[in-house]
Amino acid sequence: MIFIGLNLFIAPKYQSTLYTGRILQIYIVVSLVLLIILTFFYAMFLMMAISLNKNAKLQLENHFLSLQRARYDNLCAAIEETRQIRHDIRHHWLQLASLAENGDLEKIKEYLSSADSKMPGFDLHFCDNQAVDSVLGYYSAHAKQEGVPFLAKIDLPKQLPADEMDVCLVLSNLLENAVEASLKTERSRRKITVEMYLHHTHLLLIQVENTFDEKIRQKNEIFQSSKRAGNGIGIQSVRHIAEKNGGADSFTYKNGIFTAKIMLRI
Repeated sequence: MIFIGLNLFIAPKYQSTLYTGRILQIYIVVSLVLLIILTFFYAMFLMMAISLNKNAKLQLENHFLSLQRARYDNLCAAIEETRQIRHDIRHHWLQLASLAENGDLEKIKEYLSSADSKMPGFDLHFCDNQAVDSVLGYYSAHAKQEGVPFLAKIDLPKQLPADEMDVCLVLSNLLENAVEASLKTERSRRKITVEMYLHHTHLLLIQVENTFDEKIRQKNEIFQSSKRAGNGIGIQSVRHIAEKNGGADSFTYKNGIFTAKIMLRI
C-alpha cells in the first residue's frame, strides 16, 4: 500500500510534465528504488518466517526426543528388572533345595507362592533381535496380565540394519496405545496382533492391530488423547520417527479395529 501510495503521490498531474527536463528519468529511478526496497522487505520477512519455522520445528523435535528418551529409559529399566529376577532364579533353586533337604514342605509351599507372585510372566522369545524381543515380551506380559490375547508374527534377524532405539520406540508407543485401548474394550472382543518383517532388506514394516470400543477423536488429522485434553503424544511420536527415517505411516480405524502400519527406511 505504501508503494502504491508513493507512486500515486510522485506521479505528475499532467502527462506532458513527464517530458519536461529529466522528470521521466527521475520518476522511473524512484519507482525502481521503491520496488527494490519493497522486494528487500519481502525477502527479509521471508527469512524471518523461515527462521521462526525452523526454530519451532527444532523445539518440537527436542520435545519429542525428550519424551522418547524418557519412555525408552522406563522401558529399559523394566526389562532390566525382569532380567535381574530371571537371574535370581538360580538362587531360588538353592533355597528350595535347602528347604527340601530339611523336609519342610510348608515353607517350600510358602516360598514358591511368594516367588511366583514376584516373577513377571515375560515370554522373551518372539524373535532373534534382543531389543525388539524384550519390548514384545514386556507388552505381551502386560497384555496377558490384563486378559488381552496377544499374537505376534515376527521375522527379524539378530542384528537389525536400523536404529534399534527408533524401532523400539515405535513399537512401544504402538503397543502401549493398543493395550490401553484394549482395556477399555469389551473383554470378549479384546485382541492385539503384531507383525514385523524386513522387505527387500531396505524397508522395515510394522503393523499393530487392536480392537476398540471408545470413540476416536481427530482434529486437523491429528489424533486426540483419550487420557487428557490435547493431541495424543504416542502417535505423534511414531509419525515423527517415520518422517525422520524417510518412511511412512498409516492409521485406520473401521468396524472396531484400529490398524497402525509403519514403514521405516533402512
